[in-house]
Amino acid sequence: MFKEENDDLLAELNGEAATPQEAKELAAAELNAKTDPLVVAPKPKPSAAQRAAAEAAKKGPVAAYAVTVEGLYLAPAKDSPGKKVKKSYTLTVNLPSLEGALSVIKNKLLDKRLKMKYPDYTTFLTHEIVDVKTVGANAAPSDNIAYMGEPELLAHIKYVKAPINPKNYDGDIKGLRAAVVDFTVNPKGFAEREAVRVKDRAEDLELERLNAEEPV
Repeated sequence: MFKEENDDLLAELNGEAATPQEAKELAAAELNAKTDPLVVAPKPKPSAAQRAAAEAAKKGPVAAYAVTVEGLYLAPAKDSPGKKVKKSYTLTVNLPSLEGALSVIKNKLLDKRLKMKYPDYTTFLTHEIVDVKTVGANAAPSDNIAYMGEPELLAHIKYVKAPINPKNYDGDIKGLRAAVVDFTVNPKGFAEREAVRVKDRAEDLELERLNAEEPV
């Protein structure tokens, strides 16, 4: 019973006849085609893998990752003709793979997309990947720290037991990622460096809070 079912399944995957009756019909058709050159022999049924590939091809390529890049670009100064000012930008693009992501974005997408998004754009100065999200059905989260989103970074911190408190970065994905990269590349003396970073961040945030409004 099980052998017959397995044989039928194997035949289905290979695009072969699944039943003795079907095998007879195929053999008869092939013999008829050999006898009469004008008779076209029937093509074997496509295998399950072939059918899946055909369906995927109909849908077209699907972007696997939404990559967000931030940086600075130059724009003409409104009050000083001939001069330019620096402005910040944020741009999200879709990529089929994360291999060489920053290089692909810089060389093939960044200039074109920034021109479309920012009317005053002339050229970009800096570019940094700040976030990556999986958007394709079969896309796996990146195992590269430089491309990890916040959930992956938090899981990695817990897994490697890095002495990093995510609360100290409170939504600052760039700062959190930089800390994880620092720990990964040079763990020796990391705790001391992290303590200095956390102290500096706290001071900067306090200054920003105190100067959020113009002094009276």
